[in-house]
Amino acid sequence: MRIAELKDRVVFGAARVWYRNSMADVAQRTGHAQFRANVAAVRELNASMRRITLAAPEFTGYELAGPDEYFGLLVPGADGRLHLPDGERVNVRAAVADMPPEQQPGLRWYTIRELRRSRGEVDIDIVTHGDSGPGSAWALRAAVGDPVGFRSGGALYTAFEPPRQLLAADETAVPALLAILEERERRGLPGPGAGVTAHVEVPSASVLDGLGLPAEVTVHERGDADPGTAVLAALVADPATTAGLDYAWACGESGLATSVRRHLVQEVGMDKKAITFSGYWKLGSARG
Repeated sequence: MRIAELKDRVVFGAARVWYRNSMADVAQRTGHAQFRANVAAVRELNASMRRITLAAPEFTGYELAGPDEYFGLLVPGADGRLHLPDGERVNVRAAVADMPPEQQPGLRWYTIRELRRSRGEVDIDIVTHGDSGPGSAWALRAAVGDPVGFRSGGALYTAFEPPRQLLAADETAVPALLAILEERERRGLPGPGAGVTAHVEVPSASVLDGLGLPAEVTVHERGDADPGTAVLAALVADPATTAGLDYAWACGESGLATSVRRHLVQEVGMDKKAITFSGYWKLGSARG
């Protein structure tokens, strides 16, 4: 085994131990896939979000690990060409870092909004914020035919059975939230307002235009305030929302995810292993 592969396995082994001890069970893949894809369509959902369709033959046999499946999007780097990292490496971030700087692709993680195996396509909804990051910069310029790399990830939501649930998301986690609610409906399970309480925090409600968010989902506008402040204040002000919860899922900006989890554990008294949380991004920092 190569030294790089050994280091990857050590890092991922430590991460799995942390997950098992710190949060609810997540979906784990037994392997990973990496392949090239092309942009098949681009659609403006609203002024802040674009839906980009990727196509590849490999999608015809792809199986989702869970409804909020995430994956690594690899886009052309400094030299303008798409170079993929070693597909055998377990740690894709480390594999990218080991590449020559001019060949290193941009790497960002997104939710698969919809998989259409019959057509070999996936949709991804990307929140755009100018050129401040490689994902947004790429999404704003994406055109049909553009090449990308797809690196399989995993899924966080596996809790279909617990009856009383709280789901909290910001704008970047809305695609995952919608995918979860749709999968619950396909399984004949209760949705928002019927055992599941869903909260979405956004800078402005206009970010949600065209997404089809159910009316039963509570929307909080934070304006220029820090992410997490509006939804946390709402949960604190209405203790009935969190009383008797069996499970919670909180994803989005790191401050939102961690503050909701902290409140549920320290103030509500929930077991941390009944909570799934993930910082999709962190205010003021880039995450590859």
